[in-house]
Amino acid sequence: MSATGWILLILTLIYIPLWVWVWKSPRAQKLGLQKYGPIIKINTQLGKKSMDKVCRFHRFWRAMGVFSQAASFIMMVLIVYMVVVAVINLPNRLSSGTSIGIEYVLAIPGINPLLPFWYALIGLIIALVCHEFAHGVQTRSNGMRVKNTGLLYGVVPLGAFVEPEQEDVEKASRRVKLDLYSAGITTNFIIAGVAFLIMSFGMLGSVSSDYSDNCAVYMEAEDSPAYNADISAGDIISEINGETFYFSDDFDDGRTYSWSPGDLVTVTCISENSTYSAQLVWGVYISKIAEDSSADKAGLGEGMFILSAERDGVTYKFYTQNQFSDFMSSTSGGDTVTFTVMQRTSGGTYTTKTVDAVLDENNGIGYLGVYANTSGMVLTTPEIILETASNPFYGADGMLDYVQSSLSYLVLPINGFDPIPSSVQWWYGESDAFWMAAELLYWIFWINILLGICNALPAVPFDGGFIFMGWVDWVLEKTGKKDRAAREKQAEEITGNISILMIFLYAIVIVAVLV
Repeated sequence: MSATGWILLILTLIYIPLWVWVWKSPRAQKLGLQKYGPIIKINTQLGKKSMDKVCRFHRFWRAMGVFSQAASFIMMVLIVYMVVVAVINLPNRLSSGTSIGIEYVLAIPGINPLLPFWYALIGLIIALVCHEFAHGVQTRSNGMRVKNTGLLYGVVPLGAFVEPEQEDVEKASRRVKLDLYSAGITTNFIIAGVAFLIMSFGMLGSVSSDYSDNCAVYMEAEDSPAYNADISAGDIISEINGETFYFSDDFDDGRTYSWSPGDLVTVTCISENSTYSAQLVWGVYISKIAEDSSADKAGLGEGMFILSAERDGVTYKFYTQNQFSDFMSSTSGGDTVTFTVMQRTSGGTYTTKTVDAVLDENNGIGYLGVYANTSGMVLTTPEIILETASNPFYGADGMLDYVQSSLSYLVLPINGFDPIPSSVQWWYGESDAFWMAAELLYWIFWINILLGICNALPAVPFDGGFIFMGWVDWVLEKTGKKDRAAREKQAEEITGNISILMIFLYAIVIVAVLV
């Protein structure tokens, strides 16, 4: 069992007797502790006076209600799109054989290793408090009473809440209910937007690097040629065999050097504290082969180098994996490509050969079935890293690309971005205090946008479920169903069915990630 598993087990063993005590003890009730299904509800009166002060600007909060519903609709479309795409990609996910631990699913600082504890904790507190405070302000602005505020606690803290008087909610109009339920989602969206703008334009927009266009090592695989040559992630590659080396992701850029892919070369690197040289074999290095792929059938294997490809009588050399990927994106399923590859013999020497591969198809382009890098390195430039960190739409071309790119921006922490990986911050010459502020803003943005999107899921008990129910009720009314009680009952039934579907899809995506 992992360390996270042991922690959760211990917390569960502590929680069970605590939950029983809250259930049975009259003293727990006096302390504001209440059994709420399998969780504990901690009732307080915190924040109620502040809500009463802020709610006085009724026209503003009415306008905010209209904006909140529009923003919630956008968030709802995003979360449904994300779930549907994840379900469609399940076969590929399961066939890849990769999985993650449960700790990566729990957005809890101290348990999820992707979340830096203090930055994520501050971001989570801001997100939860502002989310629930917005619910409370809309409740009071629309003349309803707030019964309790507080926290929900299970084995781990589950969230905060603002509880309106149920009697007031039942008497409220549909418009008031929609304003109430959409307030938290939109508040998270606004906070995320403000944090992002300050980080992206106010901070990263002023950053530059002396190595802006230089080839740089972003990541490195263990036991690869670069790793064995003691090249480190975060280093700048300035020269190869005494020639300036230029990063390229264009397979047909026409640039050549006095050396060729597959040669043993001397690489001059700049690290944060020194300049050094290292020798290694340079080229597109195969780290893994997809089973039963065209590469597998053509006899390619792990540890080989792809030196070049010939198509229509033209040979293209690959100095970087990025050029190889660009070449593959220009192919189609069914194309026959002749690759020149190099492999190491048992005696330590290298031999070359040519292989013909009939490409499979994947997403409309040719698919060889290799996982490759550049001699074990993922190469980039400081400028590309900065653009990736500050611009969610970097590289997007077309409406669908903009959506995909913005969603991809949300998973950048998996690749070490928050917003700039610590191993490469020295490229830009800013102070530690600068990066601490940027990192805090990034996590405030990230947690707020994720909380807002997830809460927009059209499924009860999420806010999005109640918003969806209100919209269904509105559609039924516009289509001629005038009996309010019958209409609300039908809206509740429709929402219940959609809730079951969405939670089921959401659950199988989570399970597929874990197994």
